[in-house]
Amino acid sequence: MPEPIITVGLGAIAAYLGKDGVAKILGPTADYLGGELQEFTKKRINNVGKIFQKAEYKLGKKIEQPGVVPSKVLKAIINEGSYSEDAIAVEYFGGVLASSRSELSRDDRGARIAKTLDNLSCYQLRCHYLIYSTVSNIYKSKGSSFNQHNDRRKLEIFMPLNEFVVAMGITQKEWNNPQLLSHIFTGLNSDDLIADNWAFGPIEALKSMSHSEAITEPGIVCTPTAKGAELFLWGFGYGSHELDYIFSDEFNSVIDGMPQIIEKASATKT
Repeated sequence: MPEPIITVGLGAIAAYLGKDGVAKILGPTADYLGGELQEFTKKRINNVGKIFQKAEYKLGKKIEQPGVVPSKVLKAIINEGSYSEDAIAVEYFGGVLASSRSELSRDDRGARIAKTLDNLSCYQLRCHYLIYSTVSNIYKSKGSSFNQHNDRRKLEIFMPLNEFVVAMGITQKEWNNPQLLSHIFTGLNSDDLIADNWAFGPIEALKSMSHSEAITEPGIVCTPTAKGAELFLWGFGYGSHELDYIFSDEFNSVIDGMPQIIEKASATKT
C-alpha cells in the first residue's frame, strides 16, 4: 500500500511559535502549510498541474498510444515535484513523468530519477542543465559518446567564470556567499552527475589539472557522466533513448528563458 502524502499542519507548529512566528521564519513558504492535515495546498496542486502540462507537451502524439505510469513513479512525482516551483525543476519532473509512460507496467526507473532530481538544490539543477546542454551543443554530430569511460573523459568542457555566473543568473548577494560554487560542484560530483576531475579558479590552477590551451581566463572545468546524461535525457522526455541521443540533431533541450549554451564555453580535449 503506497505511503500517504502528509503535510504538517500550520496549527501544530503554531502551537509552539504562534502563526506570526511561523510566518517570520518561513516567509511566503508558510503558504504550503495547511490549516490542519490537508494533503495539498493550492500551490502544491498548481505545481503538479504544471508538471503534468509539461509531460503532456513532451509526449505529443504518443499520448494517444497505450501506456501506463507506474504508481511508484507517480508517488515520487507528486511527493517531490509538488514542492517545486522552479521552472527547470518543473521541466525535468514533467520529462520524468513523460519518460515513465510506457506499456511496461513494472518499469519504475523514473521513481529513482525523480528522487535524484529532488535531491538537487535549484543552483545544482540549473548548473546541471547548463553543463549538459552546453556539452550537447559543443559535441553535437562529432561522433562523441557516453558509452565508454575513455569516451566520456573526452567530453570535458571549460566554462569562463563570468559567463557561467551570467548564465546561472547569480546575483551579487548570492555571489558574496563563498560556499556557493563549492556547494554546486561538490554536490553534483557527490551525486555522480559530474566526474571527479572538476575544478574552478584561476588559469594556472585549471591548466594544472586539464592541460588545455582552451583555458584562457578564470573559470570552471568539468566532465559529464553517464548518470548526468541519463538525468538530462529523462528530464526532457527521452528516457527510452540511448545516452548518445544527447548529440543527435533531433534532441531538443530548450527551456524558455534559459540559455542553451554558456557563452565562450569550449571543449578541452580537441
